[in-house]
Amino acid sequence: MNDNPEHSPESNPTPDQTVQNVSVSAESASLFQRADWLSFGATAALALSGYLLTLAPDVTLGFSGIFAAGAMYAGVPHPPGYPLWTLYAWLFTVLLPFSNIAWRVAVSSAVAGALACGIIALMVSRGGIMILQAIPALSLLQEKEARALRLVSGCVAGLAFGFGGGFWRTAVIVHPWPMSMLLFSIVLCLLMKWMSAPARRRYLYAAALVYGLTFSNSQALFAAALGLQVLVVFADRRLAREMCLANSLLFVAGRFAADAGILNGLDTYNEGFDILHNLYCLVGIGSILSCIALIIRTRRALTEWKAVSCSGLLFLVGLAIYLYVPLASMTNPPVNWAYPRTADGFIHLLRRGQYERIQATPRQDRLADQLQLYGEIAGREFGVFYVLIALVPFCFLHRMRARERGWILGLFAVYVCLVLLLIVVLNPSNGRESRETCNVFFSASHLILALWTGYGLVLIGALFARHAANQAAPVSTS
Repeated sequence: MNDNPEHSPESNPTPDQTVQNVSVSAESASLFQRADWLSFGATAALALSGYLLTLAPDVTLGFSGIFAAGAMYAGVPHPPGYPLWTLYAWLFTVLLPFSNIAWRVAVSSAVAGALACGIIALMVSRGGIMILQAIPALSLLQEKEARALRLVSGCVAGLAFGFGGGFWRTAVIVHPWPMSMLLFSIVLCLLMKWMSAPARRRYLYAAALVYGLTFSNSQALFAAALGLQVLVVFADRRLAREMCLANSLLFVAGRFAADAGILNGLDTYNEGFDILHNLYCLVGIGSILSCIALIIRTRRALTEWKAVSCSGLLFLVGLAIYLYVPLASMTNPPVNWAYPRTADGFIHLLRRGQYERIQATPRQDRLADQLQLYGEIAGREFGVFYVLIALVPFCFLHRMRARERGWILGLFAVYVCLVLLLIVVLNPSNGRESRETCNVFFSASHLILALWTGYGLVLIGALFARHAANQAAPVSTS
């Protein structure tokens, strides 16, 4: 396949060209094509238009005032500091020369939210066509039909996420969550790019860096870490082997540190530690067993330690943005939460020390009720119709190639981690305040649902196109 975009099949199509003819190989230097970027641009523009039309005109309830003042003076608005978001929002207070500060910062939320929707559409457009290429019976669309299907499916998926109740509420006010979702979507997009050509490690390294920035903006998204590693397992077993080894060493070191009492000062949990402890042990033991199995299967060990070390280092570089927080505190801004210019204040800020200690889900029966509560919230905020369409790609797993199957299953691992771990830590109840908090954090898992919904729409559209083609085909007579 020619890597030059000027001579790619999509640049000079013929009238009867099929999806397979316009595909780009896994080794292509440019995974995303013009149609994918068109889907990105259209979705981002539509989402931004909707957000600006419904944007809060001034300060709203909750922490809106604190966040707005923190952004205005580039200070320390709220634990755990939000250094990247603070700088990002501060730019909008400077670049927009009109209206009040809260409105300007809300515009930054709208822009970040719209870009997140656009990246979802980008991944749906490219991933959907890759799935069709893996199923010959569904890959007979004409080029114009394929482009239209990708555009519509990407836009529907991106806007379904963007205007879901849990996410939309944060995209039209002063809130750091849209920035977190933008960073998280970039992580997934970079991993998708890397999985299409695993030899190009720079995309994996970039994903590690952006994930460090994501964690600095939202500690809740650390719940996706294990699922992201599962994505790596499906792309490169050698890297997965070394990652499992690293997890095993961290697990063993953590056990020794806990037994020695070194971690007692970092304990932020009150009740329900049993389930979290069991999950921690399950992940640690699973990493050890997986490492042993992969060493036996690949008959190698420590051949990819440089790549894993580089990824871990870049993740820490992303976290280094936290160093801005004590620097900002030294300027004595009006919002200077926990005074992190001191070591104790900095640790207090990162640990969210002013909050009540986390009371995790204490029992399995309560966890079952909370999973049911999650299902109700997902059906209401994201939409039952979209959730049903999100199941369609799983019906075609057995017909996909290993790469596409690995992508879908890897996303499933990320989804399970986001749902299960966030439920255990948040320990939601049926109360109104608890539901409103969960609506925001659960929207992270809705991002995965939106991707599956887009892929489901692509598959459904291809099925209808094949049926229409069969109906229009002339019947031969003997």
